[in-house]
Amino acid sequence: MKYGEKGWSLVKEANPVVEINTGKIKGFNRNGNGVFLGIPYGDNCDGEYRFKEPRPALQWDGIWDCTRYGPIAMQEQGSLEGVPEPVRKILLDYGNHFTGGIPFDKSKEYCDENCLVLNVVTPGVDEKKRPVMVYIHGGGYTSGSGAVTAAICDSLVDEEDVVIVTVNHRLNIFGGLYLGEFDEAYANSGLVGQLDLVMALQWVKNNIQKFGGDPANVTLIGESGGGIKIGHLMAMPAAKGLFSKAINISGSIPIGAKTKEQGTAETLKVLEQLGIAKEDWRKLLELPAETITDSLRGLRLIQEDTTPFYPTPDGVHIPFNVEREYKAYAVSAEVPLLVGASEEELHMDLLKNPKMTWEDVRTELLNQEFAEVQSLKGLSESNVDTLIQTFRNACNDQKRPWQILVQIVSMRHFLGGGAYKSAIAKAGQKTAPVWHYMTTYDTPIPGMEGLACAWHTAELPLIFRAVYHEEAEKLSRLLAHSFASFARTGSPETDELDWPEFTVEDKKTMLFDEKCTWKYDPYKTIHDILALF
Repeated sequence: MKYGEKGWSLVKEANPVVEINTGKIKGFNRNGNGVFLGIPYGDNCDGEYRFKEPRPALQWDGIWDCTRYGPIAMQEQGSLEGVPEPVRKILLDYGNHFTGGIPFDKSKEYCDENCLVLNVVTPGVDEKKRPVMVYIHGGGYTSGSGAVTAAICDSLVDEEDVVIVTVNHRLNIFGGLYLGEFDEAYANSGLVGQLDLVMALQWVKNNIQKFGGDPANVTLIGESGGGIKIGHLMAMPAAKGLFSKAINISGSIPIGAKTKEQGTAETLKVLEQLGIAKEDWRKLLELPAETITDSLRGLRLIQEDTTPFYPTPDGVHIPFNVEREYKAYAVSAEVPLLVGASEEELHMDLLKNPKMTWEDVRTELLNQEFAEVQSLKGLSESNVDTLIQTFRNACNDQKRPWQILVQIVSMRHFLGGGAYKSAIAKAGQKTAPVWHYMTTYDTPIPGMEGLACAWHTAELPLIFRAVYHEEAEKLSRLLAHSFASFARTGSPETDELDWPEFTVEDKKTMLFDEKCTWKYDPYKTIHDILALF
């Protein structure tokens, strides 16, 4: 039997039972995979432990039922009830894309401040040492969970003989509100969500062998906010040795660049929204989590080159980076990295008029109404035409005006352009291999009939073998097999895919499309001109 072919899932029991270091747990059989949901890896973090470092899960007697999803972090949860039908259809279409059309009932998820749980999907509850892929969810530091990925990964597990772990951790103010300026006892409050992830990885190291996984072969994989979290883990001494490889999908950002002053300013906005005076900040320790979450609805904390509640470094767990540079860190120097992004990451922010002309693109760029998300400093009448023409030349003038507008801003933003800078920084260490890619495959845009582009994280479900648009099946198989190969061997090359390493000298970059191929530094002219802005 070959990797990439079905048949690796071997679980026979209807409800397999596993004994981990805190007690026994019961899962269920889904398509021959052992599925264990809502496994506690940390103890409660409410009450006196709110905003504090996580503590390991306690022992229990009997058998813990892990057949239902555990709690997700406190966050805004939308409802389709009352949503206009056209918008409802678009949202459902996005949902179907990310699940591959596999039914997923969001009502099964519930928010709770005590959310330190994880999920495991394995092809065999045995002693075989399979590669482990730990998925860290996106949604920035404000939303998301590991549930959907745990629900859609059966085919990947069955075809590649890998163990999948997905993690829930604290988000929003509970995971990233910096209170260190008010009380040194809360010096780490601005990064406790990251510390949750470290604890989850410690759990994997201690327990994953009970699920047929190899604790010495753990690969992190995350998209968007999940990629940002992985970037931080690669800089954290506490995470050293807890993973052996990393895959960062559309989530490269300068690590440690948030200052304590920025963290405090964010906290003051939160206090103002809650109607709490600065000197009364300790009321945050007493308010019900639901009250806080409801009261913060609509609060905008978006700033250029950052994302709300992402970690405030303390110089101990996360190093400071006042230069706001892309760096590689000694604690993860030996960790191979696979890092990439998509060409039109910011389509949801920029695509307002699909019928726009080239003159409209010019006007939009000069007006910069998108500056809250990403500005283009120094752009003017004297250079805007050169910028547009550079992007048109780079694609042999094959993109429509709206795509060029989206691509320009996306590639200047950290989501689109950060992967290249991250790859250069990591390759510059010359201690572990790096592979870099760009997704150029055009995926249909929900709600935009006939329009498609390489939009933000559109390739994510394909990697986990969840395919909604059947024409993407071939790309899905190639992506999944390549990424699983990286998790298994440390290289994404396969019999079907020639993918050389990225180095500072030649910058070989994989382009994922209907036909996948690599090129030498294919976006050089784009990166060069964007460096001027």
